[in-house]
Amino acid sequence: MSDDTLGPGLRIVGIICVERVIVAVRDLAASCENWRRAGFAVANHENEFDRAGIRIARLAAGAVEIDLCAMHSAESESPLAEHLREATSNENGGGIVGWVWGVKGASIADERQSGTGRSRKSMLLPGLSEPAIEAAMLSSGLPGVVTAAAPTSLDIESRRQSLSRLCGSNANSVDYLEHIVVMTPVLEDAIAAHEAIGIPCKRIREVGNGVRQAFFKLEQTVLEIVGPARGRPGCWGLALMCSDIVRAVATARACGLQATEPKLAIQGGQIARIVEALDGVAIAFMQPGPRRDD
Repeated sequence: MSDDTLGPGLRIVGIICVERVIVAVRDLAASCENWRRAGFAVANHENEFDRAGIRIARLAAGAVEIDLCAMHSAESESPLAEHLREATSNENGGGIVGWVWGVKGASIADERQSGTGRSRKSMLLPGLSEPAIEAAMLSSGLPGVVTAAAPTSLDIESRRQSLSRLCGSNANSVDYLEHIVVMTPVLEDAIAAHEAIGIPCKRIREVGNGVRQAFFKLEQTVLEIVGPARGRPGCWGLALMCSDIVRAVATARACGLQATEPKLAIQGGQIARIVEALDGVAIAFMQPGPRRDD
């Protein structure tokens, strides 16, 4: 795959994780309260990040950061701005726009030396080991999904501990991000795009009626890509692994949210869902158990 496909001037070496998930929201204060009602600890207001007309609040799913991003300037020059505008203008009022790959060793060539005459797109995001990180925009290979890559020097446990110190403990007992669900029109294109950047497809599962699921895994997080999409392509939701799913459901209900009773999950263990999406993000809680599928 050429550098242009990945993003002008960017060479990727060693994607190791999903470093963060980016969620578009209309009203940051209201969204923070929504996620707190679902049992997530949100970093204190003084730890909110504000750059290039975008304000970001931070929460954690284990070693994966979840960034709630709201526009507060129509003149924002961040390459993320157009995607936030589009996501918050839909009927859901937001949703997952994409994620950032954590990379061990990313070299970004100087455009003046490359001779392309084009500028590399990047966005500033809050960092863990430093105040801000620069994430280079990539072509995701998935319609409706934005991806970027940022260097990380921290291992999974160090990232988990840093986010725990920043955000606090989740009242819903969420330990980690188990999987991200994405809908795409052509599954074969999505598989090829991910394998080209060094993320192999682990398996493909037939769902029925011509629909299939492709699974990719980095650390504890599975990327589940479903195709062909019957509706709007893009990120659909998050499944989060809990140590106590009964507690997760009870926490959401005590704060006025509807949540389903835990039941056996296809892949094993238990699953429950928050009935109404949070800022356009479908949320499922899971608890580990013996596998039931093939």
